[in-house]
Amino acid sequence: MISQKPNGSSSKQKTALLALLIFLFTSPAMGTSSEDDQIVVPLQWVRPSEEVLRDFDSPQVDFEDLGWIGKQPIEVGLRGLPPTDRILFYGFFDLSAESVVLSLSPEKASEYLWTLPQRELPDSRVSWINALDADGDEVFYFDSDNDEDFADEEPVYPSEYSFLSRLLGYVFDNVVYGILAESEVHFEYTDGEEVKEKTVPVAVVKFERYVKKRSPDNPKIRGWVFDMRVGSVELNGEEVRLAVLPSEDVATYHDKHGEIIWDLNKDGIFENETESRECYRVNSPFNILGRSLQVERISPSGDKIVLVPADVEVPPKIEITKGEPAPEFAVVDVLGDTLRLTDFRGRHVLLDFWFTTCGPCIRDTPELVEIYSAKQAHGLEIIGISVDKSREAVLRYVEKNGIEWPQVIEVENETKPTEIYHISGMPSYVWVGPDGVVINPNLKGDLDDLYDAF
Repeated sequence: MISQKPNGSSSKQKTALLALLIFLFTSPAMGTSSEDDQIVVPLQWVRPSEEVLRDFDSPQVDFEDLGWIGKQPIEVGLRGLPPTDRILFYGFFDLSAESVVLSLSPEKASEYLWTLPQRELPDSRVSWINALDADGDEVFYFDSDNDEDFADEEPVYPSEYSFLSRLLGYVFDNVVYGILAESEVHFEYTDGEEVKEKTVPVAVVKFERYVKKRSPDNPKIRGWVFDMRVGSVELNGEEVRLAVLPSEDVATYHDKHGEIIWDLNKDGIFENETESRECYRVNSPFNILGRSLQVERISPSGDKIVLVPADVEVPPKIEITKGEPAPEFAVVDVLGDTLRLTDFRGRHVLLDFWFTTCGPCIRDTPELVEIYSAKQAHGLEIIGISVDKSREAVLRYVEKNGIEWPQVIEVENETKPTEIYHISGMPSYVWVGPDGVVINPNLKGDLDDLYDAF
């Protein structure tokens, strides 16, 4: 923990370098198969960073959206606090997946957890404070030992978050930057039966400039949880490294939610973008080096993952990449007509993945209607693929908004385009050219590019 005001050096950089060295030079025990075809893979901790994880460019914990930040104490019983007039914000991390699921989505507990807890949940919430010191300089305190007492905690003076962005911010208005404070914190968790303990690095980033303008009294504050696990396994005579990431930026693991990433190109970087052929959900089967596998279990601590043969044969994942052929599919639309991607050769096709109550989808609808009206005669087609469960809701929305392009309700089809195209968020747009080749696999936010192309 930083206990002195910074002198220009960054503990974050030193820690990242150490993590990279650990990642490159340690040799975790390779996964082994037993008589029942289980593959048990020991996993070691590695700090997530841009050096080992492809998509690691912004802190993922949104304290505001989660309700984990305020101007009054959130966790009950906090002691040893600085003078009240110096405290700017109170916040906390909830580091247990079990606790987060039960607090945010209790109705999904049986879906996401192995075993519902038989006792009161242990203390997985770790508080932090953003304050001013006696000189008026900004400082953070973390309840690192999780005893709700800040009297024994040293101040953490923040370092720069993206110094280059701060310089660019003088020229460009949409560049974000701020300050970052980091600490190791201790918490408790349970797998439903036994209470255990764990220590993990975390960081708080307070943005002085964010994408959307914020007042000093209401800044954007986000956080990181630095927990990632890597291991190695031999499949069909070839060794391949894998990584496991927990969900919701917590620090405990389960087999219902999260990502398993395979370093298939052996470049030392785990590609965790949803569309990458290296990235898979832990709750779905996958094909790696010709083997159809699925996750049977991940230990809550993340020290072990168990793989077994998949219940069904799974084809290799096709990566949706610019310049590569778009995966073909055949589906039935709401009018009962069969739509095949090959039927639209010679025309530009926009695959529009959406649903009726999706806020961003609703905001994009008028622009899509305008683009289709102006460009349909010039070679553009749109195929709407809705994940709604209600046919009536889709038909009402289409009629109300004057949508004229074909609509497919995915639940009415055995073929699932969202799975074929690895869609994880809505809306998502995939732009396919007249030759069936992907022009843009993720057009989100760039619909003007489609309009300007004709």
